[in-house]
Amino acid sequence: MIVVTAATGRLGRTTAEALLARGVAPSEVRLAARSPERLADFAARGFAVAAADYERADTLEAAFAGADTVLLISSMGVDADRLRHHRNAIEAARRAGVRRIVYTSATHPSADSRFEWAGAHRLTEALLADSGLAWTILRDNAYAANNAGLYEQARHSGVLALPGVDAAVAYVTHEDVAAAAAAVLATSGHDGRIYEITGPEAVDGHRIAAMLGEVFGRPIGAVDLPLADFAQGLRAAGLPEFVVSGVTSFHAALAAGEYAAVSDDVARLTGRPAQPLRTYLQTLA
Repeated sequence: MIVVTAATGRLGRTTAEALLARGVAPSEVRLAARSPERLADFAARGFAVAAADYERADTLEAAFAGADTVLLISSMGVDADRLRHHRNAIEAARRAGVRRIVYTSATHPSADSRFEWAGAHRLTEALLADSGLAWTILRDNAYAANNAGLYEQARHSGVLALPGVDAAVAYVTHEDVAAAAAAVLATSGHDGRIYEITGPEAVDGHRIAAMLGEVFGRPIGAVDLPLADFAQGLRAAGLPEFVVSGVTSFHAALAAGEYAAVSDDVARLTGRPAQPLRTYLQTLA
């Protein structure tokens, strides 16, 4: 049995579909979430569904019972909350007799990262290393869909205003992250491995603007958006301050080149090349 946590989110749902595509029977996949009623569509297709709240260790242990492998999708919140959630999940997995945890970490989870939430990823990786369980780490690059709001603004204004516009980023699609996760979940030989999950190339904001121009059918320029202005836009959208701070720090990390390295791990795991950012941008037409 494979358990996917945070299964109502985009990555959880996409991973469930990717497991099906690999030939895993839905009855062998348990989708765990705080609001399992939101998974009724998957339950109707034969997936097992369970309630699991990162704050409640008893629900995690029950959701993990009888499972061989758990995909631990990182939680939301400030670092202290995220680390507590992940510790709860790891300890519950050990009590439930789980053999292996696959964890969705992030690129460059180092102490010197400008990304505030990198700390929780780094410490969670350390918890797994000391857990006594088999583990696999998926260090995911920036999602291709992260800047969807900025791309939509560019459609109307003709200008892509992007923090760190000159910095190259190896954007990866949710579909490729899910496909890589499904490959690791459904096959052996991944214990103790760390995979860098990236797109096939690193692109800067100027190239993104040029691609958007082709997609939107109009010239799109590119300018640097100061981080302070970016943060203010997030506040104006009503996002909580911890999200404003975390996302702004993430863009500071991107601007510093922390997410520029390209890996072929997606291709090696899935047997096909990772999708370029252009593939995602074309869905915005």
